[in-house]
Amino acid sequence: MKYFAILHKNKNNQFEVSFPDLAPAAATFGDTLEEAIESAHDSLTGYLLTAEDYNEVVTAPTNNPSIFKIQGSDIIVPVEVNLEFERIKGQNN
Repeated sequence: MKYFAILHKNKNNQFEVSFPDLAPAAATFGDTLEEAIESAHDSLTGYLLTAEDYNEVVTAPTNNPSIFKIQGSDIIVPVEVNLEFERIKGQNN
């Protein structure tokens, strides 16, 4: 499952992460671009697994990120999660 995240650099030079399809859920941040992307994956994984556990309806991902409104220096990043793999990985920890 792939959702697009928008990364926005804030006044503290942190990267705020939001998922337009899931807003305001699964929002997170990172001090660096790498941390923000890793945190985005973790946040999306946790959100989707929890929604699945509680049989909640989750908005389907948008296939065309060009519809998202972004500001000048924002970055759109695809974040892909394999829920089956993540659930197995979680059971082995």
